[in-house]
Amino acid sequence: MMLNSIRLRITVASLAAIAIAIFAANILIANLFKEHALKQFEATIQFQLNQIASLIVADPKVERITLTSQPSEPRWSAPLSGYYWQINLPDGQLIRSRSLWDSTLNVSQTETVGASNFYYIDDLSNQHLLALTKSLSIDDGKTKFLLTVASDTKELDKAILAFQSSIQGYLLILAIVLLAILFLQITFGLSPLAALKKALHRFHIGEADRVNGIFPVEFNPLVVELNAVIEKNSSIVTRAKTQAGNLAHAMKTPIAVISNALEDKNISDKSFKALVKEQISNAKEQIDWNLAKARAATASKNPRLKTPVLPVIESIVVVMHKVYAENALKIEIQNPTASPSIFNGEEHDLQEIVGNILDNACKWAKTRVEISEAPYMDGLQIIVEDDGLGVNPADYDKVLKRGFRVDELTQGSGLGLAIVNDLVALYDGSIELGLSSLGGLRVQVRLGVSKQP
Repeated sequence: MMLNSIRLRITVASLAAIAIAIFAANILIANLFKEHALKQFEATIQFQLNQIASLIVADPKVERITLTSQPSEPRWSAPLSGYYWQINLPDGQLIRSRSLWDSTLNVSQTETVGASNFYYIDDLSNQHLLALTKSLSIDDGKTKFLLTVASDTKELDKAILAFQSSIQGYLLILAIVLLAILFLQITFGLSPLAALKKALHRFHIGEADRVNGIFPVEFNPLVVELNAVIEKNSSIVTRAKTQAGNLAHAMKTPIAVISNALEDKNISDKSFKALVKEQISNAKEQIDWNLAKARAATASKNPRLKTPVLPVIESIVVVMHKVYAENALKIEIQNPTASPSIFNGEEHDLQEIVGNILDNACKWAKTRVEISEAPYMDGLQIIVEDDGLGVNPADYDKVLKRGFRVDELTQGSGLGLAIVNDLVALYDGSIELGLSSLGGLRVQVRLGVSKQP
């Protein structure tokens, strides 16, 4: 629940990243400085060893080595100053700096002349010494000895600790600066959300009819989707108002006819009953038609609705065989596709479309009706053909309008293909009329149907 906040998520992630970076930088910089300082310290000891070595000569009078003069560094003369040198002769005798007083250095033995190595000594007055011992020879190699120079690392350790304290202080300041930048970054980065919230509020209180404003490109898909939802809901509301008005207008006619009949004193009971029955039937058809449009308007925008096409066609063909059994019609499904097609909408709407087309074909057919469904581009088309008299091409547009009937003597309200036309339009489809290869009418419907993967 704590990480439901984007601000908190960014803050936690950034704080963790800053902490890790500062910690790693502290260790890395401290180690680099320590390594550099140690190399400088070793270089100083190496220089001091070379300085002392340059003063060593062989004294023929006493047949031993001696120094031409005392080294210039005064700390080599102060007792236990932390700066020492010592010469180890092969016979075990020692030549030492005055700073060693009565102590000796436990040096590392090096056999090879010219070889040297650094090491630590910890047994001299609690001092931690870094020592360098080198095997040397003079007098054409006749006299060999070990020269050792050692220095207390106390000052080196203090310098390293002082640097670490300083760098930690600087890193702390850097962390504070980074936190301030982080706060500004989060505030600035999330400011478009506040702008989006204000835009939504303006829409909510009616000051705007959509989400308007200048937003980052990352927000554009969200704004587009929000406006699409708003437009969809607006169109549904507008369509509902229109359909309610149409339904109210359509109901006025049967109500007016019945009202007039009630006031007509000359109408017989039989005629009145027939009139009422006819007007109720007309009213029911109008209600069904408007309800179908309302349902399709909503379902056509719902991508979750999936209806298999072939089972619907098969069930309606069975019904038509029963309804028109007296006509002995042959109703066939031509070349059903191997891969079932899916209608993206209500099953009832597909039944209305296919049922009205088939009913119209069976009503006019002589002996044969054929229906087929097949893929068409990214959608699907349904074709129904009959061997009836067909329709004059000049009347194709009229057939698709409410109330038009080719033959006024034929039973029906003239709403069949009109309902199909309206439903198909709501599903962004199309309907085309033409001459059938069987000699009658060919009705081709294309719907927004995708093939099942």
